[in-house]
This record gives sequence, C-alpha cells and structure tokens, in this order.
Amino acid sequence: MKSLWSLLAAAVLLSGCAYAGPRALIATRPLYNQAIAQTNDQELLLNLVRIRYRDTTYFTSVERIAASLEMNMSIGSSGSYSQTSSTAAKDTIGRVFGFGPGTIALNEKPTIFYAPLEGEKFVRQVMTPINPEILFLLVRSGWSIDRAFSIGVIEMNGLKNAPTASGPAPSREPEFREFADAAKLLRALQRDNRLDLVRIPGEKPSIELRFTRGSAASEEALKFKSLTGIDPSADRIRIILAGDAPDTKSLVITTRPVMAALHFLATGVEVPGRDLDAGLVRRTTRADGSPFDWQEMLGGVFRVQVSDREPVGATTMVHYRGAWFYIADNDLETKSTFELLTQVIALHSAPPSTTAPIAFTVGK
Repeated sequence: MKSLWSLLAAAVLLSGCAYAGPRALIATRPLYNQAIAQTNDQELLLNLVRIRYRDTTYFTSVERIAASLEMNMSIGSSGSYSQTSSTAAKDTIGRVFGFGPGTIALNEKPTIFYAPLEGEKFVRQVMTPINPEILFLLVRSGWSIDRAFSIGVIEMNGLKNAPTASGPAPSREPEFREFADAAKLLRALQRDNRLDLVRIPGEKPSIELRFTRGSAASEEALKFKSLTGIDPSADRIRIILAGDAPDTKSLVITTRPVMAALHFLATGVEVPGRDLDAGLVRRTTRADGSPFDWQEMLGGVFRVQVSDREPVGATTMVHYRGAWFYIADNDLETKSTFELLTQVIALHSAPPSTTAPIAFTVGK
C-alpha cells in the first residue's frame, strides 16, 4: 500500500512540475501585464485630477517583477486535494495535494520593485521640454498632427497655444484660438494626404513637413501660411526650435515640458459643483466675467467626467476627494488623447540620445 501511495505521489509531483513551467507562465503573465497597464492608467489619471485641485503629484514606476514558484512535498498514508485562487483574477495560483500528514504545495512568491520619479530623473523626464523628434515619431506613426501639436507645442510662429494653461489653471481664459485654427488646417491637409513629415538626411539631419504636388497653393495651405506668416509660395516649411535663426519659410516652435502638457490636459477634468463653490478649484472666466468652458480649448478631445457614485462603463477611474473621476469607455476621443499622452511620457522617459539634436522642419 505504501508503494502505491509513493507512485501516486510521484505522478502528482510530475503534474505539479508541468504546471510550474509553461502553464505557470500562461497563468500569470497576462495578469501581471493587465495589472501594470491598469495601475499605470490609474496613476496618470490620479495625477491629472490632483493637478486640477493643485494637490501634490507623485509618480512611481514598476521597475521590475521577480516571481518564483516553490514546490514542497511530503508523503503520508492518505490522500486529499485542494487549490487556491486569486480573488482578483479568479485564476489558480496554488495547488496542494495531501497524503495523510504530508502534502505537495506549489506557491508563487512575487516581488515587485517600485521606483519613485524624483531628482535628476524627475527633471529630465517631466520638467524638460519635449524633444521635437518625439512629435515627428508620433505623427509618422499615425497620430493626427493637430492632436500631437496640441499636447506638445506651446507656440508656433507667435501663435500661442494656451501658455497660461501650462501651469495651474488661470483665472482668465487663455489665448489659443489662432493656434487651434492653424493646427486644424494642418490636420485637414494631413487627412487628405496633402501634407507629410519627412526626415532630411545630412550632417545635421532635419525634418520637413512637405506639401504634395499642387497642395501648397490649396485654400487650407494658404490659410495656414497666412496665419503663421510663412511665404505663400513655400512648398516646404522648415520647423526650427525657438532661438534658431528663422526665415519666411520656417515654422518656429516651442515645445511644452511633460508637466506642462499634464497641466494643459488637466483642464479637461470636471469637478463637482460643491468643490467649485468651496473654492477648492479655481474658476476660469472670460474677460466679461462669464464662465469659460475649457472644452472650447480642448475641442472635446479630452474629458474626465465626475460622479458621486462608482461609474458604470468606465475604462479608467479613480476615487479622490469623495468623488469618482473617470474616462468613459465609449469616449473614443478622450481615450485616444490619453493613449497619446502615455506614449509621449514613455518616449520622453527614454535615456537622452548621444547624437546631435536635429532641427524640426515642416514642409512639402
């Protein structure tokens, strides 16, 4: 009889080993992936809400996860079986086989390493202006140029994109309308394949936004060039950073730091009326004293809604100051902008390049 139990224990042990290999990876990796993505979104949304209230922001990152599987076995004279599951994901993470006073136990021991964003790393990733190369990569990867410029550019050829909204929400409405008009014209040209961003090789690489054949004289192109003071005959517009020598075929841009982009988008966070009445959030007004709606500036591309009850149909939500702040799952514009913001942060967080900076040129 003892030999029979020994054979049974060996069979169970082999079954456990099979789980500890590929099956463990299948069971756990998707859960870690989903948990990290979900909590990253929640932290970013939480910091946007904090900015709206002028509360202190704090950023952490999951630097590393080390998970080990441990198997212990002892053999007795009677058999039993049980399993434990993750209450969050409802997937089995442990199995216990009992043999009288003995057991076979498989347990997972995860160790998660967090890193706060502070010091030199905080300055480089959050407080320094966004590299124009990032805007080029985003547009070339399929993002609309007006959305990328709205987040990343604070001024181009003197057209201001709400500079006063790059910090705590101002008391008066910002200047943004001409910039928004120019960005929409670029988007119209891009959407119809009449405009493209192109990298120009050379000793000092540059990027051009080029108009396709005949498009430089189109109504949208001429309106854009009129707004930005660019030569109407230009079919290539060189984009340069503020401080470089401009000419009539250049578009001088000033990019925002990531923190300024967060302040800009935080204006799209709605707050309970009671918090406005209590003075916890600044009211922004027009010159005549009437309330200013920040969606006039954001154009509906970013909106964080608020509810006193836990919302249904939210893709990301956080509970803060007694209210639920959330992004609706069917709000595709906001979800797109939120995703773009995460990509800007990820790209800007990369180690600085050792190559010489490039000039950013728009033309075609």
